[in-house]
Amino acid sequence: MLDKGILFFQYLKQFLQIECEQKQCGLNSFYVPKKEVNFKCSLYILDSPFKKTEHMHIAIAGNIGSGKTTLTKLLSKHYRWQAHYEEVLENPYLDDFYHEMERWSFNLQIYFLNSRFGQLLEIQKSGEKVIQDRTIYEDAYIFAPNLHAMGLLTKRDFENYKELFDLMENMVTGPDLMIYLRSSIPNLVNNIHRRGREFENSISIDYLSRLNERYEAWMHGYDKGKLLIIDVDEINFVDKPEDLGKIIEMIDAEIHGLF
Repeated sequence: MLDKGILFFQYLKQFLQIECEQKQCGLNSFYVPKKEVNFKCSLYILDSPFKKTEHMHIAIAGNIGSGKTTLTKLLSKHYRWQAHYEEVLENPYLDDFYHEMERWSFNLQIYFLNSRFGQLLEIQKSGEKVIQDRTIYEDAYIFAPNLHAMGLLTKRDFENYKELFDLMENMVTGPDLMIYLRSSIPNLVNNIHRRGREFENSISIDYLSRLNERYEAWMHGYDKGKLLIIDVDEINFVDKPEDLGKIIEMIDAEIHGLF
């Protein structure tokens, strides 16, 4: 008799495949040469399918402790746009994962995949202007591959996860603007300690370093839409309004180009 979990994934894959075929998913895009902007930020441009619509989807990516949630709150308040936050405190696997990574890695990644996929469907259906804290791509290109490389996610589970992500990705589109918060390890560690989440106390320097390397590699080949890279070691958008203002100015410049 097949395991119930295996049956679930088989049925889910079949359902998503049918949905993708019916929607005829897939968008052809093209690159525009990289353009540099001030304030230690780099901008990569890709034609956006939402360029002439009122819908706007800005996503904030970055390593653990880089300031994603804080910037999401500040930008949501400034623009009066809807904020979609990462489910951290509500996640039933996160505490167990940090104490026993190998046992809970697959459960955690599936939980995040399901959560972010649901967020994206809600964002696209609403047609509203939203700011999202972390993306579905970071799970698939950063966290899951890292766990697999560290021997904490089996080949079977990783391949199963990737098949699900590939099907889900065909049903959604990337954000109009991706903001990547680049940070050094000391800055990440300082922020993690300052916010004082008990379950994050066991996060190692090696784990953060591995994630940082994968983030940089992913950003180098990012092709889902416009990309704004901000070096958060050089700014303090929490305590210095002028630093937040500079970020908003750069986002404004890109928003006008998206409508």
